[in-house]
Amino acid sequence: MFTKLALTFASTFFLFSGLQAAVDIQEIETPNGIKVWLVEDHSNPILALKIYFMGGSIHDSVGKEGSAHLMMALLEEGADDLDAVGFQVEVEELGAGFEFNAYKEAVSVSAQMITENLEDTLILLQKALVQPNFDSEPFERVKGQVLTNIEFNETDPDEIAFDIFTDLMFGDHPLHRKAEGTKTSVANLTQEDVVRAHQKILAQGNIVVGAAGDITADQLVILLDKLLENLPEQMLPEIPDFSIPQEGMVEIIDFPTPQATIVFGHRGLSRDDPDFLLAYVLNEVFGRSGFNSRLQKKLRVDLGLTYGVGSYLSTYQSGGLVVGSMATANKTVKEAIEVIKIEWERIANEGITQQELDTIKMYLKGSYPLRFKTNTSIAGILAGMQLDSMPASYVKNRNDMIEAIRLEDINRVAKYLYRPEELVFVVVGQPDIDS
Repeated sequence: MFTKLALTFASTFFLFSGLQAAVDIQEIETPNGIKVWLVEDHSNPILALKIYFMGGSIHDSVGKEGSAHLMMALLEEGADDLDAVGFQVEVEELGAGFEFNAYKEAVSVSAQMITENLEDTLILLQKALVQPNFDSEPFERVKGQVLTNIEFNETDPDEIAFDIFTDLMFGDHPLHRKAEGTKTSVANLTQEDVVRAHQKILAQGNIVVGAAGDITADQLVILLDKLLENLPEQMLPEIPDFSIPQEGMVEIIDFPTPQATIVFGHRGLSRDDPDFLLAYVLNEVFGRSGFNSRLQKKLRVDLGLTYGVGSYLSTYQSGGLVVGSMATANKTVKEAIEVIKIEWERIANEGITQQELDTIKMYLKGSYPLRFKTNTSIAGILAGMQLDSMPASYVKNRNDMIEAIRLEDINRVAKYLYRPEELVFVVVGQPDIDS
């Protein structure tokens, strides 16, 4: 427990529309031990908060998958003495906006508020976090909406492909669970299950906060401790590491559609790997969206096999994946898979060129400031960086780190990041793959 604030400042400068603006990240720990990063901006009377509770669907009990997702969806459906309608009326009258989401490894709370109504807005948010009603009417209604979404996703080739790919990658590890659960698990959820999920996940021991806008550090720590003080103080159990299959395969799911969906990938890097930034830049050359990546040039521009293809690095607390996806006609699935394998092997063996590296450096350095255009985006970045255990100095140093990347270093990473022999393909459609 701390009796005074611990503040550090990291300043970085970005160029917005030809004007130079300073972004000072203040790292704060409140008297109650809540960690928060703040960027003050008094140009507009608006404050944005992003709160991550580090527990999501991986902590759902077996047979109760989807309980964290349903719990978060119910937080704006009534709290304390307010029913769902009354709660929404107060949000609108205060000029505020709340959003509650659940993911595999975390749940998030986003809040935007007018500083004139700051205290009243935070009182209302506290009711949602600490005193949700979980009454039977909204419980059954929102549960029905979740079940409808799950049923719809069961007919979506993209959802099917990613679900099967996730199952193949993670096996029985909790990361294979869908955040929203399954039809069977959600149908069996009770109000008591949602209450237990709330008590387990919305706890003080699992919080990181990002804040940006019209507030000082002294004001913020008082308000945050008051906002979160009545949540239980507990930590969630650690999740074991996962192991990824190291043998390539092609899994075909028969589904009547003229356009087959293909999801592909294999093991990757965790976010704290010292080579992660190199891997990120490398994948931007290889598979980012737009017409300039290698996969887009080859599969769309040169061969006309798809309208779009891309790959990305998917990271978790205990590891990561390299994942890609595309859609193509059933008759061209076999060709597309062969081309992806060839391109995967080519970048592993040859790496990228100096020109490709110089071009992507210029793009990444120029586009980075655009992520900081609003208080909402800044608050999300600050909380997300803490979730990934990144230092605040990364914001200041990131572009210099990218500029310092050498071709030999990035091509060293290419040799082990891209593993063509381990590529797993999931195809949802009716491909003529044996011809």
